[in-house]
Amino acid sequence: MLDTVRKPQKADEGLSIEVEAAAFRHALAALLPYSEPRNTIPILGCVTLSMDADAHRLGVSLFDIGLAIETSVPAEGKGDAFAVPLRTLANFIKGADGATVEIRKMPGEARVSFACGDFTAAIIPMPAEDAPRLNGPNFSDAGFRRVPLAEGVMSWLLGLTMPFISTEETRYYLNGVAFEFSFNDDGMVRAIATDGHRLGSRQAKTVANIVSRPTVIIPRAAIKAVAHLAAGKEVVLSVDDIRAEFAFGDFVIRTKVIDGTFPDWRRVVPKGPFKEFELDASKIGKLHRATSGVRRERQTAVKVAPCEGGISVTANNPDFGTVSAVFRGESPEGVDAFGVNSRYFADMAKAFGAKRIRLGFTGAGDPLMVSAGGPAGEFAVLMPMRV
Repeated sequence: MLDTVRKPQKADEGLSIEVEAAAFRHALAALLPYSEPRNTIPILGCVTLSMDADAHRLGVSLFDIGLAIETSVPAEGKGDAFAVPLRTLANFIKGADGATVEIRKMPGEARVSFACGDFTAAIIPMPAEDAPRLNGPNFSDAGFRRVPLAEGVMSWLLGLTMPFISTEETRYYLNGVAFEFSFNDDGMVRAIATDGHRLGSRQAKTVANIVSRPTVIIPRAAIKAVAHLAAGKEVVLSVDDIRAEFAFGDFVIRTKVIDGTFPDWRRVVPKGPFKEFELDASKIGKLHRATSGVRRERQTAVKVAPCEGGISVTANNPDFGTVSAVFRGESPEGVDAFGVNSRYFADMAKAFGAKRIRLGFTGAGDPLMVSAGGPAGEFAVLMPMRV
């Protein structure tokens, strides 16, 4: 028989907190993009506010199933933790005009009041303990690793991998970025993502003495949050076999890792020898826009072929016509015509963030090696299409 005896409810002592409006507004705005409106589970749309009187900080946290984003702002006061709808509170604070937010609740009152300048709001809270909690990686776990990454390194790793995360739910193990730790004891942290049509990989050396461990796959939702909130910052990455944590500035992001095995991606990386040629990266994006009128189907390929004076790229549709562009330069020898997905091609050129990209060709039906002349371990692979 289930134990239905409930713990005695803690006496309501009320709360009284003062926090700077600008900092509070910024914290709520940072969490808002990662809160999905839900009616079925209301607590998942709430922000949890918890006052640490000793540290003089107000915790501002979003707890979802499998994902937690926590931050804090300077504050004064005391009171128990509570949860209120994030969108309601964020919109109120965004529109209010005061310099300080006063958060009050008298013992026995049903609503928490927020006062900011001439604006006030009264919101019925939910119990903070109803929000799902996600602990950080277990230090005593055999698979635990903690890797400090210098300023901007995490952003750099994700820049060439996040665009290639799969959205296909059937191959759920591709719905994130895979992190390798010291593969073959090379001391590197490596990020890889693929959707089966393209692949991106970047690696970085760290000051930490990294011990090799199996690959972990960080889900897409957490990757998007880290890419946005940790942009250009120092990040400490911690993982065990079931969880990962990203700590930076006043933020901590925790997530469950994807329970699956990332494929042996090295098997699809072409080995060469390559016939190489370079293209103007910005022009590839312009080409994608210019050919949109004749590429009525999402997967329509463009044809890449050597021509007099460089490389020609052509989109041809019998119903709507032909659009082509020439990338001026030396015409490569030994390169046969091949097809690529125009959008994938443009996304890949943008992801490198370079003025020019270098393509390595081995055969018309073989994967293309794409790089930008960066360090070893920074490359992408693009699967060809028939034309």
